[in-house]
Amino acid sequence: MWIANRRNNFQKKIFLVIIVLFLISFLSLSKTMVKSTLPSSVPTIVSPIYLKQELTTPTELETFLDSIIPNQLENYTVAGVTFSMVKDGSVFLEKGYGYANYPSQIPVVVNETLFRIGSISKTFTSVAVLQLVEDELLDLDDDINDYLTAFKIPETYDESITLRHLLTHTAGFERSTLQTIVGSSYYIDPLETVLAEGMPDRVRKPGTIAAYSNYGFALAGYIVQEISGKNFETYIQDEILTPLGMNSTTFLQPLPASLSSQMSTGHGINNIPGYFEYISIPPAGSCSSTASDMSKFMMTLLNNGTFDGSRILENASVEMMLSDQFTTHVNLSSIGLGVYEFDVSDQHIIGHGGDTGFFHSRMILLPELNIGIFASYNSVGGSVARNLLFQEIIEEYFPYPEEVIEPMQGYKNRARKFEGLYVSARRVYSDKPNVDERDYLTESFSINAEKGFLTVSGIGDDVKFVEVEHNYFVEATGDYYLKIVFIEDSLGRITHFYTNFIGPIVAYERTHPLYFGLEIQPILVAAIIIVIFISLAYWGVKGLINAFKKKEKDPKIQRIARWSFLLNISLAAATLIIIAIKLDSDILLVSETVKAFSGLLVFPFLYLLSVVASIVFISYAWTGVRSMMRRPYWTLFGRIHYSILVLFSIVLVGIFASWHLFVF
Repeated sequence: MWIANRRNNFQKKIFLVIIVLFLISFLSLSKTMVKSTLPSSVPTIVSPIYLKQELTTPTELETFLDSIIPNQLENYTVAGVTFSMVKDGSVFLEKGYGYANYPSQIPVVVNETLFRIGSISKTFTSVAVLQLVEDELLDLDDDINDYLTAFKIPETYDESITLRHLLTHTAGFERSTLQTIVGSSYYIDPLETVLAEGMPDRVRKPGTIAAYSNYGFALAGYIVQEISGKNFETYIQDEILTPLGMNSTTFLQPLPASLSSQMSTGHGINNIPGYFEYISIPPAGSCSSTASDMSKFMMTLLNNGTFDGSRILENASVEMMLSDQFTTHVNLSSIGLGVYEFDVSDQHIIGHGGDTGFFHSRMILLPELNIGIFASYNSVGGSVARNLLFQEIIEEYFPYPEEVIEPMQGYKNRARKFEGLYVSARRVYSDKPNVDERDYLTESFSINAEKGFLTVSGIGDDVKFVEVEHNYFVEATGDYYLKIVFIEDSLGRITHFYTNFIGPIVAYERTHPLYFGLEIQPILVAAIIIVIFISLAYWGVKGLINAFKKKEKDPKIQRIARWSFLLNISLAAATLIIIAIKLDSDILLVSETVKAFSGLLVFPFLYLLSVVASIVFISYAWTGVRSMMRRPYWTLFGRIHYSILVLFSIVLVGIFASWHLFVF
């Protein structure tokens, strides 16, 4: 009798533990939270609207800059800045600030000091391509393999890559693992070798998604070299720089002797001098120039390809270069050929940014106002300072208008459709040596919905977005000029988004639901698995004890029900192991379930069938099986215990369903 009571007490304790675990798990399910970090290139401070000021005289602009840049030199530990602005076909203002070499106190001289302009080099590469298009030696819409001889781009898709795709960052390449910046010319191989050996995989059809690609532009520059018969750097010098009188600009590395003494030093933390940065793929970023020379280049683009009597492009080519060639969405900015729109004002602003390790630059054009602005910083702190300078200029002279925000009908019911973790499309997708694809999860945005509004992590704690048109969101109060557009596939699934605070050159792709709520759901899954394992162990021990004592066996159907749970947990474990392996090696996108799991999706389906079987068994446990026995075949505790396990299994089915595992 004492043993029986003790066994009953033990059973009650087990039952109470199961109930507690179930309640904890259920409560955990109601909370989801995803951590993500904002890419460092995205400003985390959003400034309010300014009243528009008239840009009247160079003196007024100089006074404005003098109120900003000297403070930046101190606050962001910047050694020197070079600045130029052109307006109506002439130089409006050129000025240098600080030092070209901080320890030596060598000042920045605006028409002499060279700065590395990074990816602004791509605009010169685009001009070179368009020149050869004008000469009918290239066609923007031909297969680039028609121009390549030493190597070919694999025909991964039926659609061919064209020069238009290369110049708009829509070729469909993954991010190259090439080391773009090196510290010595010793590491610089011929462009042909670099491109052949460092070729990234094609991961999507061309012309579908924008993903900024240095490799793509280097490939375009190599085609210029192949078709023109000139070394790329020589071609740029002969066909662009010399005609425009840009005598202090070069793509050569190292610099020619005539310019090396004019080169600004790049500065690291605390303005410690750095090294000369060699760019392994020159067409993507090796240009060094002065603000005065960049004035000439901007005036050329604003004057339909002509400067001081020299023409480098025809009107139609410049117009095409600066016009929309890849449109992300009608409500967002677009990409031209080697340039892209900055959607920060109601003005049409187009240009390019440029970054090396030490130098941070930007060039923007306002064609309708015939204005061009260039600035470059020679220190690592310039990455933030550069962004803030242009933000201040736009807000002062070209601000966006205030708008009345009117949410679309039914917006509250749609918001959760857009929740998820979105990762940059500019990443490595395939297995590469020394590359962990999952590292790119840090370059992500998590989006959460609450009361019909979306909160995007990293933009600001109080910044919320509301849907004003189908899949188009704006900052909810109208205080900030921030936009997000979500793109969906033919099945209506949200696949990626574009924003005006990132720009049109990088899409952010929606990851698989496995990533959203990643910190909470495993706790629930673990709790379910632990409870089921404890139950199986309890049944096993009980069975051994009964066998040892030679007690009468439980009814056959009761034993089958227990064994079915062993199958149940085995299938669930197999599914979770497959998921863990996939998550450890890849970043899965929302549309990739079938592709990623292939035939292994049979396991969650088998698990679903085993759960259905468990439901049948528990219904028999409560009602009896007429053909075998006319009363329930389990004790009350046994029925409750088994019912809880079935309920847990159903919850696990719900989790698997939320992970899109039940698909064909």
